[in-house]
Amino acid sequence: MPGKRVVIVRHQNVYELGLQREAEALAAAGYDTEVICMRDPARPRRCVLNGVQITSLPVLLRKTNMARQLYEYLAFGLMAGATLTKRHLGRRYAVVQVNTMPDWLVFVAAVPKALGARVLIHMKEPSPELAEILFGRPSIVRAFERFEQWALRFADHALTVTEALRRRYVARGADPERITVVLTGAAPESQLAGWTPPEHRETDGFTLICHGTFEDRYGHDTIIDAAALLHEELPDLRVVFTGRGSTMKRMDEKVAELGLAGVVRNEGWVSLARVNDLLASADVGVVAQKASAYSHLVHTNKMMDYWMFGLPVIHSRLEATEEVYDDSVLEYFEPGNAEALADAIRRLHGDEKRRDELSRNGRLAIERHGWPVQQQIYLGVIERLLGDAPDPAYDLGYGG
Repeated sequence: MPGKRVVIVRHQNVYELGLQREAEALAAAGYDTEVICMRDPARPRRCVLNGVQITSLPVLLRKTNMARQLYEYLAFGLMAGATLTKRHLGRRYAVVQVNTMPDWLVFVAAVPKALGARVLIHMKEPSPELAEILFGRPSIVRAFERFEQWALRFADHALTVTEALRRRYVARGADPERITVVLTGAAPESQLAGWTPPEHRETDGFTLICHGTFEDRYGHDTIIDAAALLHEELPDLRVVFTGRGSTMKRMDEKVAELGLAGVVRNEGWVSLARVNDLLASADVGVVAQKASAYSHLVHTNKMMDYWMFGLPVIHSRLEATEEVYDDSVLEYFEPGNAEALADAIRRLHGDEKRRDELSRNGRLAIERHGWPVQQQIYLGVIERLLGDAPDPAYDLGYGG
């Protein structure tokens, strides 16, 4: 309902593209839109971008160890709850949206909810499955499962990112009628805003790119091992990494140990404009996520980024991804298997027609599943929460 006040809370310091897409869609639809997030020293504490008011709370994102991470979660949660309460008492929110993780962050909306605001939780990752990877202790996993279900029951409605993840929430006790799937979708107008394509390719040869977080589950080591298997056979092979995370130093050491300094380059954390430059100069995008209870439930943002730049994509064969995108769209390989990844790289290196097919079908996938489509599903949920859409207007189930 245009004119109503909507706020999105996110435990993150970067005004990331997914969050930006949602906030700007709300603002464009006429909602008075705010974002509350963590502090970024490069951004003013309060500012307005493209019609969205952004408030950065004075908590820095460092995640140097578990104790620090717990402090960041608690400090941000307390500050966000106090900020929401104060602002709601001054001028009521119609909807409070909380983008996880952590799942329990949704409870910062307790006072606005008690005073009439509707609460929407956007659950982008399965916390119990991630806890299984990180901690491996059944008692901790069960605790995360309880928090997950408490959060889903507290919220008036939930969004999630794949049908597989929606089914998992339901299997653990959630109401299927209160969960809508909004797929990860690319929005070129956000990604490419203000960016000018480079006049020339930066690299010669056959370049693979993998950008994003450095964690073991994302398979950077698989890519490095595949490069080690191929670099003599394919002397023009190049690999570019960008991002940050806990395994980055270890991956850099692995590259040095294998003598791949001339093949694999890691640029670390770079600007969005630099990411775009690198994507424009690449030949193939790689998603090497390893198989786990977590990875079989989610999609990656980078897959859409690659398609946006017309890149064919090599992707580990994971259930939630394969459920939506078949072999005509992605060049699949067995997760965690460097030899299988090397075979996929070899196939695309030698088959221009296959690269063109994947590139073409990737662009079609964006048309079918990209943000313009997902945005309508997302805004439809907001309208339903506010009683501004008739019951049959949106199926609050799978929105794919």
